[in-house]
Amino acid sequence: MNFAVNFSNPFVLIFLVGTLLSFLINHFLEFIDYRARCKNAGKLPEELQKIELAVQTFDTEKLKKICDYENAKYFSWIPSSVCSLVVEVLLVLFGFYPWCFNLINSWVGFPSTIGNSFTCFLLFTIIASIPSALISLPFSLYNEFKLEKKFGFSNMTLKLWISDQLKSLLLSGILLVLLTLTASVFFVKTPQNWWWILASILIAFTFIMQIIYPKFIAPLFNKFEPLPDGEVKDKITQILDKSGFKNGGLFVMDESKRSGHSNAYFSGFGKSKRIVLYDTLIKSLTADELAAVLGHELGHFKLHHITKRLVFLIPMEFILIFLLYKLAQFPSLYTGFGFTQITAENVAAVQFIGLFLATTIYGSISEIISPLMSYFSRKNEYQADAYAAKICGSGENLITGLIKLNSENLHELYPPKIYAFWNYSHPTLVERINHLQKTCF
Repeated sequence: MNFAVNFSNPFVLIFLVGTLLSFLINHFLEFIDYRARCKNAGKLPEELQKIELAVQTFDTEKLKKICDYENAKYFSWIPSSVCSLVVEVLLVLFGFYPWCFNLINSWVGFPSTIGNSFTCFLLFTIIASIPSALISLPFSLYNEFKLEKKFGFSNMTLKLWISDQLKSLLLSGILLVLLTLTASVFFVKTPQNWWWILASILIAFTFIMQIIYPKFIAPLFNKFEPLPDGEVKDKITQILDKSGFKNGGLFVMDESKRSGHSNAYFSGFGKSKRIVLYDTLIKSLTADELAAVLGHELGHFKLHHITKRLVFLIPMEFILIFLLYKLAQFPSLYTGFGFTQITAENVAAVQFIGLFLATTIYGSISEIISPLMSYFSRKNEYQADAYAAKICGSGENLITGLIKLNSENLHELYPPKIYAFWNYSHPTLVERINHLQKTCF
């Protein structure tokens, strides 16, 4: 394997600086979050001390368990992130990706037709992903079977875990083959226009998956049964009728066979829209609290948050892929990372390599812009909370439901503001309660 990386190449410098900077930012934020937990261990936020349910729920034992759980995740994350950084950088520095490309070329030849372009693209994607997958595997197993079980969350068996992995691998393989074949056709047939065609296909694929996933893919992993008649269904139906929300059914998912974490989600669109409640959620909340939590999710639909996000994300998808396409036209992008056999004359035939490298560079700096998306997400959450309080006639049930969910899932109560600003897509429990009390009482 030749050491052919050019450290003076601007693309290589952006990758190295961006990767290291993202690593340092994450570790700085996680460390100050850890220090804040140590400082506030056993303390209940002043705002929650005024709420009787919070005082009863977050007793000394619960507060300690939250702190211990978050610390355990932190100490597990440190070696995982260090290993990921080392592997990511070493694979680039020691020319692993050019080696993969040369090896594949020796098998199938330089990509010039749709057939061998597809084969090269597919094999390169598979081989290039193996090291990171192998590195992440032991940490994934530790988190699932040691950490999550220690704190009473994981109900996963080794047999079920292997089954999940095999199903996921099969589905990922099918999707990879389809997308790789499609991209290869346009890389060869329309080397100057593939960016907007590929962006259009990816967007269409996203919408198609919204229809396919709830009906055909999700049932491969979980059982979905109609929500039985009773108080819970009556309360939720009342909220749905008030909001005028049409859906394809209310379902209960058997999440408890894997995890004790609780949640609910909406999937699909149009007639395929369905509401899914984890069975763990139904056990945790009262009927009124469940209705309030669903009212929050309805708020995202009724306030057009999803539509607004699509209006923003669809043009951004085109812009991003266009920028990746432009980067893939620079021969220096390839030579900088050790692909010395790629020149201006043959770069059009290997744009999948350029797309891979450009995506790698983007991934190294994406952490720096992540707070922007988190900010808008938190703003939408406040609006959805207000909608839920309005349609339920009060914010009390949402507040008590949020307290119980925070307690059941062992979410921390005292994240530093800068940590929450950078990482949280939802406001903290205290922030949500304060906002509900100001707007609804």
